[in-house]
Amino acid sequence: MILTLAKMWYNASTTKFSSKNGAADWAIPQLPEVHAGLLDQARKAYLGEFVDNWVGKEKELASLDDHLKRSIEPLISI
Repeated sequence: MILTLAKMWYNASTTKFSSKNGAADWAIPQLPEVHAGLLDQARKAYLGEFVDNWVGKEKELASLDDHLKRSIEPLISI
């Protein structure tokens, strides 16, 4: 889900489309360090470079999720 939100943020910000990996590469430098690290882990897990284990990181993931949603919302109008 985190990579999907990064992709939505990229698409809404640039009006271009990207892979989840490409969107994460774009988003990581724009995020606070704590969020950037989690998104990078998600990207690496997606690519098979990292064991996907998020036990104990629920609060940090919820914070990243919230940050990404707040970044997307002003870019879309319904």
